[in-house]
Amino acid sequence: MDLDWEGLTVAFAARSMLMNHFLDRATGEVHAHLNGSPDLREALLHERSGRYLRIPKSTPDIDAERCRAFAPRMEDATGREKALRALGSGGPGAFRDVLLAFPNDEAAWFVFRDRRVREELLVWIAAQGIRAEPAR
Repeated sequence: MDLDWEGLTVAFAARSMLMNHFLDRATGEVHAHLNGSPDLREALLHERSGRYLRIPKSTPDIDAERCRAFAPRMEDATGREKALRALGSGGPGAFRDVLLAFPNDEAAWFVFRDRRVREELLVWIAAQGIRAEPAR
């Protein structure tokens, strides 16, 4: 089955409690529904029947671990120090805010984060019993 890797990546990295993401086991598509939307009720029925699989959300702890794993790769030592200090005091959002002042590290962060999320996705997908090839 071809999986919607872009949709999976976005859903797996999402933290909004207002949005619900589901993987359609029959088609490989990702469906997103806001809390309270009429389509969410149907998606929940598909989830109960086993056709849809709820995609877990990221958490601040998971995001912080991604930040800590990325920090040693930063080219700017001053930026790394500031980013880690920001992470400790303000969490992942503060870490990413610091990256705005260091464009090379900011660009590298997005590449790193997307790769890390895809690696985590492969583990999650395998744990769900879904056979899939990584996106290219």
